[in-house]
Amino acid sequence: MIKQKLYLGANYATGVYGKKLLVVGHQKHATPAECEKFRNNPELKYTNDNDNCEMLKELCTDECLKWEPTDRKSWLQFGRMLSGDLGFELGSQQSKNLFNSIAFCNYLQVPDFNLEAKQGRDKEELYIYSRPIFKEYLEEAKPDKIIVWGTEVYPYIVEMGKKIDDQHCTIILSSGHIIDVLQINHPCRVARGGYEQSIQNIKDFILK
Repeated sequence: MIKQKLYLGANYATGVYGKKLLVVGHQKHATPAECEKFRNNPELKYTNDNDNCEMLKELCTDECLKWEPTDRKSWLQFGRMLSGDLGFELGSQQSKNLFNSIAFCNYLQVPDFNLEAKQGRDKEELYIYSRPIFKEYLEEAKPDKIIVWGTEVYPYIVEMGKKIDDQHCTIILSSGHIIDVLQINHPCRVARGGYEQSIQNIKDFILK
């Protein structure tokens, strides 16, 4: 396997609400073409180490407006939750500024087509393989805050630090820098009526 490049927005040092924020996804969503390519060639090695950066750079331009609706939905809803603005739209200057102000990585290092045939021990090994790479991301970015999307990755991140409760933990880097971690529901699963509470929870977390 390979190590994906970490995305650091141009204004990451300035941050969100003055805090350096790393957003952690589970895994890249493979396109139908990618799935077909690897289904027909199961021994083929995945070689694109730039997925994180390519995706986030498109969010900082109008290219994201060409994405499939299901791909846009997660980032649209997360943008609304993080900005606190229910009128937030991808492709706007507000959106470009926001996504230029964060860091992003997917925890797993390969797209989801590699998990189609992997269960049990093999799947567990993918998570374990990714942990030291994730630690390298933390040492590189030195975020003040981490927001983790969904529940699958969070247990592996908790093991790296100290659990506070089911949605919060802290991680201490080798330098002594302390990182606060918040696990949220995956943005695509946030119901329309759940925005207000999600917005408040995220803002409270970043500002504390």
